Amino acid sequence: MRTPVVAGQFYPADKKELEKTIKNFLVKEKKENVKAAIVPHAGYVYSGKLAGEVLSIVPEKKDFIMLGVNHTGLGGKVCFSLEDWETPLGIVKTNKDLAEKIMHKLKHEEIEAEVNEIAHAEEHSLEVQLPFLQLSQKKFEIIPIILSNLAYEECKKIAEILADFVKDNELVVVSSDFTHYGSGYGFLPFINDVKENLYKLDDEIILQILRKDSKSFYHLASKSTVCGLYGITVLTEIARIKGWKPRLIEYYTSGDIVGEWSSSVGYAGLVFE
Repeated sequence: MRTPVVAGQFYPADKKELEKTIKNFLVKEKKENVKAAIVPHAGYVYSGKLAGEVLSIVPEKKDFIMLGVNHTGLGGKVCFSLEDWETPLGIVKTNKDLAEKIMHKLKHEEIEAEVNEIAHAEEHSLEVQLPFLQLSQKKFEIIPIILSNLAYEECKKIAEILADFVKDNELVVVSSDFTHYGSGYGFLPFINDVKENLYKLDDEIILQILRKDSKSFYHLASKSTVCGLYGITVLTEIARIKGWKPRLIEYYTSGDIVGEWSSSVGYAGLVFE
C-alpha cells in the first residue's frame, strides 16, 4: 500500500474536512466529453480551485493513466507504481494488469521503464489528485507513472505507445504546475513587472499546447521551470495523434492568491476533447 505523505500539508488529513474541501472545489455538475486533462498539484489553498474546475467535468472512466513529476529524482526515466494508493478518503486501486502491459510495451521499444515504489513514496504530484477523483468518480483504477530526464524523442515515443492504450475507458491526467519564479526556484529571467512577465511567459508556453506543437512546447518549457515538462509533452503529442482539441480552462498564479509575486508559481488547467 502506498500511504499518503502530504496529507495534513498539501490538503487536510481529516476525512470529513477533506470531503468538505473537495466538494467546495468540485463546482461544475455537468460532465463533458473530456479525453485528457492537465491539472496543477500545489497545496489546495493555491491550486485546489483549478483542480476542482478541471476534474469536476471529467466523465466517468474505468482507468486513469496518471503522468506525474519525479521531484525527488529517484529511480529511472519512467517509474510505475503497482501498489494500491491510500488517501484519507479510502483506497484507490491500481490497475496492475494495464500498468504491466504499458511497461512491457515501453521496454520493448527501448524506453527505460521500471516499477519503483521508492520513487513514488515521497512524490506528491499524483497523490494530491486522488481525493478529487475519489469524490467525482464512482469506480475507477489508476496507472501511476512519474517521468524524469526524458529527451524530446523519448517523450514522442512514449506518446505513440500510450496512444494505443487510451481508448473509451481510459483517460490521461497529467499533473503539472507551470513556471516557478523566484530566487528560491533559481529562476529570475526578469525582475520588473513580474506578474505581467510571468503571465506572458506561461501564455507563450500554453499556446504551444493549444497548437498541439509538442516540440515547441518541450523546448520553451525546458528553458522555464514547468515541472510537468515531460508529461505535458507526452500528452500534447498524444492529442496530435488522436486529433483531440485542447482547451484552456483557466490560468492564474500563486501570486494572485497571496498578492505577492517575488516567489510565484503558475497554475494552468487544460482539457482535451
